[in-house]
Amino acid sequence: MELTPEETVLEVNSRLLRVPRKFLQILPLRPPMWSLVRRRPDDAPPAAAEDGKYAVCPSCCERSPLIDSAPTLRCRRCGAVYAVAWSDSPWRAFEVLPGRPVPGALARARAVALRALATAFGLRA
Repeated sequence: MELTPEETVLEVNSRLLRVPRKFLQILPLRPPMWSLVRRRPDDAPPAAAEDGKYAVCPSCCERSPLIDSAPTLRCRRCGAVYAVAWSDSPWRAFEVLPGRPVPGALARARAVALRALATAFGLRA
């Protein structure tokens, strides 16, 4: 992966792909939840639903079609069950951003992150 303030170069399926940074959420860890992805219009439809969205397993990266608004999905490749990240807003607490944070932002982000992890793992916050 190559990262600049304007764009990121990712390796996807053994191909280099340039993506504007504003379209990515860059985290220092892999969230224990299915990531939602919208396929590009010029891609062959893999496991995407009609709207072009599919989920990516956090364990093995298998693509899976989305089932309505299911709270969890079982991976057909590795068999693991994870929550679906229908909203990624709590994970923004982990996002790697350029520059210095606003005073107090890290403490607030830590509290939000702990709640998000507790929810993802079914624990009390």
